[in-house]
Amino acid sequence: MEFILNHPERVREGLRRRGEALPLDDILRLSEQRGGLATRRDGLYSALKKIKETLNSSSDDQKAHINKQIKVTTGEIRQLEVTMTDIDSRLQMMLQLLPNLPQEDVPEGTRDKELRRWGEPLVFQFTPQAHWDLGVRLNLLDFEAGTRIAGSRFVVQKGLGARLERALLSFMLDLHTHEHGYLEVMPPFLARRSIMVGAGQLPKFEDQVYSSSEDELYLNPTAEVPLVGLHSDEILAANTLPLRYVAWTTAFRREAGSSSRQTRGLLRLHQFNKVELFQIVTPQNGAEAFEQIENHAEIVLRRLDLPYRVVNRAAENLPFSASKSHDLEVWMPAQGKYVEISSISTCDTFQARRSQIKYRLENNRTEFVHTLNASGLAVGRTMAAILETYQQADGSVVVPKVLRPFMGTGVLRS
Repeated sequence: MEFILNHPERVREGLRRRGEALPLDDILRLSEQRGGLATRRDGLYSALKKIKETLNSSSDDQKAHINKQIKVTTGEIRQLEVTMTDIDSRLQMMLQLLPNLPQEDVPEGTRDKELRRWGEPLVFQFTPQAHWDLGVRLNLLDFEAGTRIAGSRFVVQKGLGARLERALLSFMLDLHTHEHGYLEVMPPFLARRSIMVGAGQLPKFEDQVYSSSEDELYLNPTAEVPLVGLHSDEILAANTLPLRYVAWTTAFRREAGSSSRQTRGLLRLHQFNKVELFQIVTPQNGAEAFEQIENHAEIVLRRLDLPYRVVNRAAENLPFSASKSHDLEVWMPAQGKYVEISSISTCDTFQARRSQIKYRLENNRTEFVHTLNASGLAVGRTMAAILETYQQADGSVVVPKVLRPFMGTGVLRS
């Protein structure tokens, strides 16, 4: 709130770039109104204190009058505090709907900017099949069974399909822990509302999450949520930073009102596995950490030899909590296009402020940390890219070399 009051035009410009028409003027007006009420209340408290000081030296007749004054003043204070509590509640709801502000190098509008490419898309001597057809024909994926069990956009993985999912999880976790130095975490799949709010998922995406209203718990839409919650309401020692965590969780998303056309196969499921990279760093190390975490996500695709490109997401396409995001988009041969497989985001102090995560400096002052996250990677989409990229003319699929020790086979056949 302090930043908004001190820099209202910067906030207004950031919201404009994001294409958000949020009531900033109402926030400023309510904040000013609350400040005026607080000044009146503090004045009444001072007056009340002085009135009470006169009691001991007053006569009985004077005490009756003074007690009446005390009662009236106390009532006025209570009424002011009730009004202030109401304003606080309204302000809190408005503030929770304000997104992070874009960094200067984030492109304007809705058009993402391609930064670079890695690898050359294969040229097939035959018409490549889509992964959903390959997966069914090779008896790896069963979409009909998934729909029968849970409805549309759920899938059952079977046999070598289930093993391929498990192999990808093990490969990614081993890479990030053994080579990149992340600490592996296995968090709960459920989170309290306060943790969801702190991560920036609520109240903005209330209609996108699965919840257990009786227990006031929410199924994680991403492992980023519990990783933010890991240090909520903490003051960290400066010498413990940076903190680097990697977590595998199943993600659950309702995708309510989704306009995406990527609804077939493994591209937009309600339930999917994802390996998440998460870093907590000091503000001065935020830019370096962003490059590092992006490189760690890219290495997964390079080890799998999957062609991809990196794009800088435009301001109006930024995730709610992010001030800057790059997407890794993997080449999908059967669809003839790049598809998002990882989103790398820096949230600056946005999540730290909502979750009250600080670190202590040498002079004993405290400051908010910076948080960063990246998919490292979305497992289902990685499987889809492997099936389409490594398919052969005879309908089989070659297993990437780095996955063969986990798979026990080099080829998937019907």
